[in-house]
Amino acid sequence: LTLGLSFLFVVILLLSGVGAYFLYSLSRSTAATLQDNYRSVEYARFLTNALSDLREARLPAGPAATATPAYQQARQEFQRYLTAELNNITEPGEQELADSLATSFRQWESAAPAAQTGLYQQLRGQIGRVAALNLRAIEQQSAATRRVANRTIGTLGLLAAVGILATLSFIFSFPDYLTRPVEELTAGIRRVADGDYSQRLPVRPHDEFAPVALAFNDMARRLEGYETAEGTPRIDSTGPLDLVTSHRRPGSAPEASAAGPEQLRLVEQLRQQARQLQRTADALLGRQ
Repeated sequence: LTLGLSFLFVVILLLSGVGAYFLYSLSRSTAATLQDNYRSVEYARFLTNALSDLREARLPAGPAATATPAYQQARQEFQRYLTAELNNITEPGEQELADSLATSFRQWESAAPAAQTGLYQQLRGQIGRVAALNLRAIEQQSAATRRVANRTIGTLGLLAAVGILATLSFIFSFPDYLTRPVEELTAGIRRVADGDYSQRLPVRPHDEFAPVALAFNDMARRLEGYETAEGTPRIDSTGPLDLVTSHRRPGSAPEASAAGPEQLRLVEQLRQQARQLQRTADALLGRQ
């Protein structure tokens, strides 16, 4: 039983350690859930760089610059990251910002040189709002995740500590709880063997040893009924011939030399049975 409970203690320790490890891994893996937000921030940075390249390629040559390789390369870069951002919507309001960004970019491309500066600043502001929205979401989710992880780890640690203490107490107290009825039964049997037939075992309800205790108490009660108060055996004079010996209950004090009334009655019963046995023997011998 002790080995089994010790194994249970080891299992609880193992489960607590594994649970804490996986909770820690879960708190670290929350970065994967924020990956889309990080991507949006990266897309905003690339969009800002591509927009700057477009402006630098367009300013010297005017409308004719749209056909230059540098402009086309920067435009492809901007379109690629804008499409990626449109396919990576994670926060409320981000879809509207991405759509307005695409609309403003088309307006900037077709605008006259005098209006390009204002549209350019508008595009940069929209890209910055997309990045700020995702950065704010990252901070909020990270803080919430840290709170949940800290609360979970603290709760698990408390439960593990309580479980360990309870298991240790269980290991030291439960074996005694199980062996106590056996010890009581053993002590009761020894007292009965020593002649103390008044011994009784406590009967606890809903106990596996209750039938044993009842059987023992019934046995002791019957044995107690087979003796007189002085410890001598009860003899039924109307029954068959009984063997009467000098009887003293084990463990009791030796009887006094003077014969008491009970002893005189037993002696008289013995004499009557002896005379009856003698008459029977004489009758049998005469017939033979």
